[in-house]
Amino acid sequence: QALRFVQLLKQLFESLVSRRLEGWATLAERQSSSGIAGSSAAGAGGHPLANAHAPLSVSPDRELADMLLRFGDGANDTRALNQQQDVDECMAQCVSLLVHALPPSSKSQEQEQEQKQEGEKEVGGEDGAWIHSLLAGHLEMSTAAGNGSRGYEGKSSGGQERPTVDTFLNLNLNIPTRHTADINDCISAFFEPSVISSDRMSVDGGASSDDITRYTRIRDAPPVLCMQIQRVQFDMATMKAFKINSHLRLRRQVSLTPFTEFGGSTDAVASKRRELQNRISRLDGHLQTLQVPVPMEEGGPVSVVSALDRIRAFTQGVSRWAEMDAAKPLLADLPRSSADITRSAQIISEQLQPMCDSLAAAREEWEKDREELKEQLNEVYDCVPQDAMTYTLHAVFIHSGSTPEFGHYWVYMRDYNWQRGEERWLKFNDAVVSVVPVEEVLSDLPSAGEEFSNPYYLVYVRTQDIDKTVDMGI
Repeated sequence: QALRFVQLLKQLFESLVSRRLEGWATLAERQSSSGIAGSSAAGAGGHPLANAHAPLSVSPDRELADMLLRFGDGANDTRALNQQQDVDECMAQCVSLLVHALPPSSKSQEQEQEQKQEGEKEVGGEDGAWIHSLLAGHLEMSTAAGNGSRGYEGKSSGGQERPTVDTFLNLNLNIPTRHTADINDCISAFFEPSVISSDRMSVDGGASSDDITRYTRIRDAPPVLCMQIQRVQFDMATMKAFKINSHLRLRRQVSLTPFTEFGGSTDAVASKRRELQNRISRLDGHLQTLQVPVPMEEGGPVSVVSALDRIRAFTQGVSRWAEMDAAKPLLADLPRSSADITRSAQIISEQLQPMCDSLAAAREEWEKDREELKEQLNEVYDCVPQDAMTYTLHAVFIHSGSTPEFGHYWVYMRDYNWQRGEERWLKFNDAVVSVVPVEEVLSDLPSAGEEFSNPYYLVYVRTQDIDKTVDMGI
């Protein structure tokens, strides 16, 4: 099956290249007959599915699609083509088939011995496969006890501490649920130290010294870096899966350099980046706390700001009602006089007014400060170091749908004309391929009517190797 898969891929690519070459030849013939300067080679170097004049449409072989969308052991496979498929599952299936069909890359005995000594965990036991030389990277984990002593998660047979190394084919990034996120923020959150609690408290009531902090760093990254956005989460209250539809702002280039050291790089740029991220995170926490729902006896829960506004409006209404001529005889027959009720409502309203004003002013100031900090952080993000850990965006898988139960996928792919030095973006939507502006891919905000269409899987290519991996031309 794996060999058949590779054979079908080869046939598909050969067919596409053949159709593109025919298109170039036809264009050159027209140019020649009309006296227009140029040649068929002038369009070379781009993606075989599209050119500036006539994007091609293509339908993949049914058998090829069936291999990617079905999982199992053949006869016992029960998953149908019309069922919802996760892009990560399809990618894993594709990699698995390529691993079994293609010969492994050569690995020296010294490399194998080094991998064993460093405690490296292989992905599916196939870390030497050719496809893994493109997609596989390595994360190194370290731990520190509550007393600050640094250790590692594993020990060698001799009792010496050693690092734990995990192989990855894609980074699984979380995304905030309440606001627009930046891809750099998601990457930073992935490498944030995490505390493994011992569920014990120290004498002074603080964290126990038995608590362990886990640190993660990138030991080496692959030529092709894949990242999956973890949009599907599980709600323990409803016991149902849901999709996070927060917009994700993508960057043309990202860098993993700040995450090559435990706890993050200590250079000035990285330190400034962390400072801004921490300040923005603190403000986000304050703004989100203001929106925490407060249960009400009547109606649904509301935020604390709305609850205070409701109480203040109610007490002001009571004061105005008590001053009405029709209410005075009624209040006179009550145990308390109208003056007492009016005064009590007035006191409550006066006491709540400063609090409401203070929260409103604070929220306005926090939102303003957040925007200013985001602008500063954007300037830091735009300063990408051009080194071996710098990556250029190449493909974006989009999932369109409000829930994880249904939806539609399409893909944006970067296309580079190596002879002209021109870059453009193509949209692969089922059998239709079209050219789209880069702003559609790198938008700051979701497009109107596309609030539920968002990046789900990203492919970045190491910038230094881009001419050897994807910008090779046809």
